[in-house]
Amino acid sequence: MKSATTWIATAFVLAFGAAPAMAADWGGVKDMGGGVPIPVPAPAPVPTYDADSDWYIGLTLGGNLLTDANIKDIDIDNLGASSTAPLARSGSDVPSQMIYGLVFGRYFTPSLRWEVAIDYSPDTQISRDGTVNYSATNRAFNTGDGGTDTTTYDVARQETVQLSRTTALFNVLYDIPTGTRFTPYIGGGLGVTWRRMTRSYSEASGCTGSSNSLDPTLYSGGGCSPYLPTASSLSGSDTKNQIDLAAAVQAGIATELTNSIIWDNGWQMLWEGGSLTSSASSIAGTNRFSFKNSVLQQFRSGIRIKFD
Repeated sequence: MKSATTWIATAFVLAFGAAPAMAADWGGVKDMGGGVPIPVPAPAPVPTYDADSDWYIGLTLGGNLLTDANIKDIDIDNLGASSTAPLARSGSDVPSQMIYGLVFGRYFTPSLRWEVAIDYSPDTQISRDGTVNYSATNRAFNTGDGGTDTTTYDVARQETVQLSRTTALFNVLYDIPTGTRFTPYIGGGLGVTWRRMTRSYSEASGCTGSSNSLDPTLYSGGGCSPYLPTASSLSGSDTKNQIDLAAAVQAGIATELTNSIIWDNGWQMLWEGGSLTSSASSIAGTNRFSFKNSVLQQFRSGIRIKFD
């Protein structure tokens, strides 16, 4: 029993002796009463703008919805006088034309960006469909009396005149901040347009009568001037390529699908300078088909991918 009492007393002495060391290890009673320290959360990252990495590329589809252009089909006779032929469409009658585009650009501020936009529009017909019947005249000097012979013809002519274009514009655009994923924008650009006009034609015609400026009775019997063709059947083709100045204004709205993918829907008004003219043969002398002073109303929709 005495031995047991001795062992119990020894245990208490050892326990009280170890208490200060344990208290030091645990931080003391005061620390234990405060609980486990709560970590302070790190501050949220502040968005930064990196002007050296905000590049983007994109693909575009769209259409030329309305063409306002001066389209003319002119016959020029042997003496240089001109008259209107009816093969040209009016500008408002030109069919809609697809647009296939590629853009690449860069933000140089959070709201201001530049881009290079390259668009291609395939052939669209700017001449009237089918065979057109009309009356035409041609003139030549009558070497017999020195007067001028004029011959009138019935003409049946078929023309297929098509126009394609590739435009390259340098645009500067301003994105209007809204604080949402929808961002309206406005802009403008300057560049070049490369247009290609191709035409094929066929014509059949015959003389319906001639007259002479000095002798009104010379062909009164229904004869035709020997100094001008009396009938014609011809066909041919011609191609004209030309590069001219182009300018545009744009407006639209961009929808942020993700941080890097933007859906862009916009309107563009494109102006093209210069006159594109193709010449071909005709019973009336020379036929000239021209397309100039064009303004196109275009809708364009595409996806832009931004590299942050």
